Amino acid sequence: MSDIIVAPPLSQGAGYGVVVGLGTLFALGMVGISSILSKRGLSDDNEEFTVAKRSLGTGLTAAGVISSWTWSTTLLSSCGVAYTYGVAGALFYAACNSTQIAIFSNLAIQSKRKAPNAHTFLEILRTILTDYLHTAIILVVIFVFWFKAYATSDAIGSPRKMFDLLVAAQVRNDDAPTFEHSYLTLRSLGALKFAILSILEYTGVVFLDNSFHQKGIAADPAAAVPGYVLGALSWIAMPFTLATTMGLVAVALENTPAFPTFPRRMNASETSAGLVLPYAAQTILGKGGAGAVLVLMFMSCTSAISAQLIGVSTVLSYDVYKTYWRRAASDRELLKASHFAVVGFSLWMAGFASLLHGASIDLGFIYMTGIFTGPALPPLVGTFFSRHQTPLAAGVSIWSGFTGGVVTWLTLANRFSGSVTVSSVGELDPCLYGCLAGISISAFVAILVTLIKPDNYDWKSLAAVRIITEKGDTVDVAFEDPSYSPEKLRRAAYIARGVTLFIFLVVFILWPLPLYGSAYVFSRPFFTGWVIVSLLWAFFAFGSVTILPIIEGRHTLLSILSGGRWGKQAPSHEFSVESSFKNDTPNGSSHYVVEATQ
Repeated sequence: MSDIIVAPPLSQGAGYGVVVGLGTLFALGMVGISSILSKRGLSDDNEEFTVAKRSLGTGLTAAGVISSWTWSTTLLSSCGVAYTYGVAGALFYAACNSTQIAIFSNLAIQSKRKAPNAHTFLEILRTILTDYLHTAIILVVIFVFWFKAYATSDAIGSPRKMFDLLVAAQVRNDDAPTFEHSYLTLRSLGALKFAILSILEYTGVVFLDNSFHQKGIAADPAAAVPGYVLGALSWIAMPFTLATTMGLVAVALENTPAFPTFPRRMNASETSAGLVLPYAAQTILGKGGAGAVLVLMFMSCTSAISAQLIGVSTVLSYDVYKTYWRRAASDRELLKASHFAVVGFSLWMAGFASLLHGASIDLGFIYMTGIFTGPALPPLVGTFFSRHQTPLAAGVSIWSGFTGGVVTWLTLANRFSGSVTVSSVGELDPCLYGCLAGISISAFVAILVTLIKPDNYDWKSLAAVRIITEKGDTVDVAFEDPSYSPEKLRRAAYIARGVTLFIFLVVFILWPLPLYGSAYVFSRPFFTGWVIVSLLWAFFAFGSVTILPIIEGRHTLLSILSGGRWGKQAPSHEFSVESSFKNDTPNGSSHYVVEATQ
């Protein structure tokens, strides 16, 4: 039975149809949006490509955050963790990968306070087209899966039937790494270790991801903290609702003829490859389920990649090209450099992904991410919150932590498995302890070097960054916009810290840990309530990131649609920063470049 090969449910033509068809649809949509923007009087310069006029509202900020954080690995691996650990996997994945977003609200508000004129992410309508629409479609597909599994499926059809099937799976399998091998308990040491590793490694991923920093600065000052907090709470629905549905569907129905691997169970290579979600979808929805997963993958991949393309292009154009190559670069030259960076990074990603596939590296290898990102966490936090950390402390701590983390990681991989292979280095324990070692060593070195030779950085060099029109008029966003009031931003910083602590305590401590410590095995009524909560959380997310942005931006949308339809320039007051500028060109638009005054 172990040699059964699962045939693909869809042809290659279906895959190309989705990629090319939807890709073309979105490309045409972008052309249409650009045309509307041009009629509205917004210029096609690098500021429009990278800067959102710092005016994104709470809902759109939350949608952008969710879009950036909903990778294809999120959707696939969350179901795989639930397949392995049951309800514990679904909850721990959601709880421990959402707290980073709330934590990042602290860095977002610090950016507003320390560098209000820094560069940002996508222009508002382009953000609507990518982040907003992608997130909405993903949530709709999750709703389809939930209602099919728990309401209309002949194989399951209700939480009560799912409970009975999970109890039967416990008896049938007798190997789940949980308390009494139950899929209905949070008591699992492996799941808890996974939770700790997730908090550490993905905090590093979020904090070091330029697209998250851009979204934080792109948000309106009043929307930065609530946007990230709302995004953190809404994002929980992505893995929690999806994994509580499809991960458990795979466990419950893998012994039925409809399951692709029947009569055998899924093997380790299949779960590591992320096939739990597509197998479960195919089981309850046939080829339609496989098609839905294909759409999910397209949406999540293109959404995350679009954020990375703009993030990387901004770094390369401003922090590399303008800083080291051509200091006097004009806005048009920066725009051209950004476009070249997008194309170049796209080709690099395609090549690197092909290399990973050729080396048989799959989702199981992502546990080692924290070894590469963790050592940068302590100096990054010190950069934002301490004026005493020196460049030497930051540099030495990162490389010291990275070296220590890699040594620990590879040493333990060899000790636990007897050899260093692609499989052994991707195991949970070596990755967890390597990540812990890297962060600890980095923090120790950063603090030690700072204490030995402290700095006294006053943030004046960043505060000196100005937006300058092509006529040479200097504009300081913090001065022009009253929402950048130092007192308001200081108060927002305190609120961010308090809310972050509250979310962490509730989501990771007060909710799961008592259930873990008591080794409680869900009863049928408790499980039914658990499943209903997962659905309600998805509805909350849908309202927060699809309905709220429309309500907040209704005047802007009506203004833009009116301008596009009649060929007239709509009023510019909808954009908070744009409204503070005087019209500098005959058609009423303004052009901006960003420079640092010495």
